[in-house]
Amino acid sequence: MTQTARHAWLSSQPLSRENVHERCNLGARHRWGIEAGFLVEKHQGYHYEHAFALDWNAMRGYHLLMRLAHVFNTLARFTRQLRDLFRQFGVRGAIRFIRTSCAAPWLDSARMRGLLAEPFLLQLE
Repeated sequence: MTQTARHAWLSSQPLSRENVHERCNLGARHRWGIEAGFLVEKHQGYHYEHAFALDWNAMRGYHLLMRLAHVFNTLARFTRQLRDLFRQFGVRGAIRFIRTSCAAPWLDSARMRGLLAEPFLLQLE
């Protein structure tokens, strides 16, 4: 079955037969997926807004923290490994546990290097 679609693309660069697939199908549609993530953060409980600040690092930090919150919530919802952690500690407690674990002096660097050298399995449900 052949499907057809009609799209309009705005670009400052001319399109040709040689570059249309890469620029429109691969690039623009990938961008659509990124925008879908922002829409979740704006309208589904995160109250994500455009950050206006005089300090560029503060504005960048706000954006990065929002993205991390979205990642943690997605992992908590869809992975076996973190689901139980979030159930046990709640959202704030799990984030506190993750933060203190990452900054903790009790992590053995040699053991961590060994674990990171092996393939990691993240099971989605």
